[in-house]
Amino acid sequence: IHFYKRMLGGVSKLLYALQLPHPIVLCRAGFGTTPCLEKRMGKRVRNVPEWKREKMAKGPWWKKPDILMRAPIAKTHHPINAFAQLEEEISSAVSDQSAPDLPQEIADPYAAPPSMCILCPRKYEPGQAPSPSYLNPKLLSQFTSPHTGKVYDSHITGLCSSMQALVSREVLRSHDAGLMSTKVRNVEYLQDPQLFNSSRPIKPNPY
Repeated sequence: IHFYKRMLGGVSKLLYALQLPHPIVLCRAGFGTTPCLEKRMGKRVRNVPEWKREKMAKGPWWKKPDILMRAPIAKTHHPINAFAQLEEEISSAVSDQSAPDLPQEIADPYAAPPSMCILCPRKYEPGQAPSPSYLNPKLLSQFTSPHTGKVYDSHITGLCSSMQALVSREVLRSHDAGLMSTKVRNVEYLQDPQLFNSSRPIKPNPY
């Protein structure tokens, strides 16, 4: 900035010394300190010849004009097929008659049956499925050990994860309510039929 101030001040003093009628300030239009830098800062404009502009406007050299059909066969109006409706009726009749022979969507006969635990509601009629409750110690005692009073693990009972968690929660509630013993099974329930054999687990022991 100080450089431009000194330059403009020197030009003004020179014009005042020459006593021109109207002082004219002569300076560069750019803001660069060197001509090379000033050229870089300016906008670059290419000087393209006119013949080159016309050639570029025509498009690439390899692009050919579209082919226009001028042969007599191109102007021939082909007759409409008189049997189009008949062919469509025949094809629809053939498809209707062959429909029974097509593959049918049926259940896989070789698919394994869905696994259901002994307390699964899908295994019983609606409203007949037994539901574990802390008020039913006779049912809960069949899933507990007669020696320790603890609930058997799922690999012995064969219950799913949701039913196993429900039985464990209801057994704890029955213990808190005093309806079941916490150490041994009640003597009244020792002769109940066994739902599973504790010495032969249904699943391998995960531990």
